[in-house]
Amino acid sequence: MPEKSILKPRQMPHSMVRFERTRRGDTYYILHNPDKRSYLAIDEENYFLWEMMNGEHNLTDLAIAYYQRFGSLPLERLDTLIQQLEENHLIETRTKPANPDTETGFVPLLTNLADGTYQREFDWNQADKWFTRIYESIGHFFFTRAALFAFILISVIGIICFIILEPTEEFQLLTFNEIYSYGLLILILSGWIVLFWHEAGHGLACKYFGRKIHKAGLMFYYGMPTFFVDVSDMWMSGRTPRIMVSLAGPIVNVIIGGIISILAFVLPPSDYTKALFQAAYITYLIALLNLNPLLELDGYYCLMDLLEMPQLRRKSFDFLKTQLVPKLRSGTRFNREEIIYSTYSVLSIVVTVLILAFVLYIWENELGLMIHDIFTGQDIMVVILLGGLTVLAGSSLLIGFGARFILYLYRVHDRMLKSGEQCDPKN
Repeated sequence: MPEKSILKPRQMPHSMVRFERTRRGDTYYILHNPDKRSYLAIDEENYFLWEMMNGEHNLTDLAIAYYQRFGSLPLERLDTLIQQLEENHLIETRTKPANPDTETGFVPLLTNLADGTYQREFDWNQADKWFTRIYESIGHFFFTRAALFAFILISVIGIICFIILEPTEEFQLLTFNEIYSYGLLILILSGWIVLFWHEAGHGLACKYFGRKIHKAGLMFYYGMPTFFVDVSDMWMSGRTPRIMVSLAGPIVNVIIGGIISILAFVLPPSDYTKALFQAAYITYLIALLNLNPLLELDGYYCLMDLLEMPQLRRKSFDFLKTQLVPKLRSGTRFNREEIIYSTYSVLSIVVTVLILAFVLYIWENELGLMIHDIFTGQDIMVVILLGGLTVLAGSSLLIGFGARFILYLYRVHDRMLKSGEQCDPKN
């Protein structure tokens, strides 16, 4: 059971539940705490335990009731469920008095430091009001049939133009007029601008379906700045609206990439068209990365909803590590879930290998030349640019790693002390 001595778990006040039924007839539930803006998807067996968490039953009562209903003891299941409910602020618990050494002093400080250096948000709490105004004033026009037809036309023509403008001596990917620093600067700035509109697309689609935007703003993710819009309230909507909101960001990328590509194609060749081509390239690249279902981005959430299999990635890799080999040795037939888990986990590994091969290809054809220019001093600006980004991301990661390592040592020391106290015959 969890480390804390949970006596009688109780559902948090104002908790909400949404019932979902898959096309195969399976059921699951979305739990929501509107005060903490948290969501959790659970299956029917976990929902049975959740319904009993009214503050009157202890964990033994829950386990016995589960055994009487399903014929097995839910020891690991109950442990995991309690942890998930606690993490998502969905239950109240009565626990033993907290250890003051772990609740005050340097432990919480290091924990916040470790978490903040890997992912730190600067929230804009008025985001829902702003997106509501934008949607009501002009945003709703983007969801009309005429607008959708225009967007499809722009996207198709834009992709054709981009293919025709493939990388040549005139249009290059990493350099601008043979200078890497200018090329990288264009790619980075274009990427940030596109990410802003990508997230805005998620936000407007969320308002189209009448859901709230809890927060939005700037995020430092592993030391690198990016934008975000929290559309987690879509968990309380149906499967199709969730898929549409997930697709909205990449669709915005494709539309913007189409507009930029058309401009680069029709305008006379110049420095402007070179920059437009690079901007279109990074725009399409971000769209492809987000649509890749093997990365935990927009495409993954679409696939998860299409298959109606929550936590697909985690369950797939758990199956790969613990069940795939025994299953193959036994020669028994794979069911639908096991086929999906096996396919997803294996494809993820294959795609990772292909990405590494692509990186090596780019290294040989582009990055190698850039590194040569760096070390020969031919492009001092790229040294400053890459050096600044490396320091920004690297220092953040080092601080976070250091904080986590110190916390690990502290926990090891704490466990050793407790183990020594238990073994001491005087006690």
